Amino acid sequence: MAGVLAVAWLLVMVTGSLAVAAPGRHSATAPNPATAPNNATAPIRAAFYYPWFPETEHWATRYAPDLGAYDSGAPAVLSAHVSAARYAGLNAFISSYWGRTSPTARRLPLLLDAARAQGFHVTAYYEPASNWTPPSSQVLRDDFAALAALSGHPGWLRMDGKPVLFVYNTGGEASCAAVSSLVAANAGRFYLNLKVFGGYLGCATQPDGWHQYGPATEYDQQGTYSATVSPGFFKFNEKAPRLTRNVGRFKSDLRRQVASSARWQLVTTFNEWGEGTAVESAQQWSSTSGRGAYLDALRTAYGGTG
Repeated sequence: MAGVLAVAWLLVMVTGSLAVAAPGRHSATAPNPATAPNNATAPIRAAFYYPWFPETEHWATRYAPDLGAYDSGAPAVLSAHVSAARYAGLNAFISSYWGRTSPTARRLPLLLDAARAQGFHVTAYYEPASNWTPPSSQVLRDDFAALAALSGHPGWLRMDGKPVLFVYNTGGEASCAAVSSLVAANAGRFYLNLKVFGGYLGCATQPDGWHQYGPATEYDQQGTYSATVSPGFFKFNEKAPRLTRNVGRFKSDLRRQVASSARWQLVTTFNEWGEGTAVESAQQWSSTSGRGAYLDALRTAYGGTG
């Protein structure tokens, strides 16, 4: 177990102050379990989330998260992350998912449990469709079926009466033909939100929603579908940032996002440390609240409840 989780106790952020929680257990000060509502209300404010640590430990070369080199499977870490998201005014995490046999799949139920315990929500970001060799129709059907079986969890985000599913469709999947394939595999089970590409509005088959994932761009808006903000982009193996961090600029972008008419108001990202796009609290942007400058900015813009 890496970093701070190698010791017997973990410092967990709860309601703006530090509390002590044993690994694998919720803090005694955590909110009581709540049943998720059937539908989210627009605008939905969600951050892309990455449950792939300690397999990916690129944070060590760039930034120092307040929770240390954590394990994405540790319930105390997940509880702390949900608490931080609620503090910031986020409604949901969009959690990276690399297929039903991946570590990200094994951790998704744990994240859903942590979300339910605090009245929060989670959906999956289906990423195998980003490969230049896209998943076969059978793999798509099997993966979507596995996600559908899990989507009845009270912590799963729902919209328009359906569980939500985001898809990172790039490479060979950035085409109208791929959209038709994904919609067919979905078979109406999910509120399907796909990544935009050139000409996406001209496709004969349309999903329920569209988003852009391009965190090297400070602000992106796709009509009334989505508006996305990014704090910065500084990849672990690159010598210079593609998007320099600036809290003042981030606050301005948030005001623009909140004033937009976009249904989905997204943040790239909560904790993608490898690309340096995280808003999770870190030593490099500490603040007097103990939550970090970027979560503080989100709280001001969104009106956090945690």
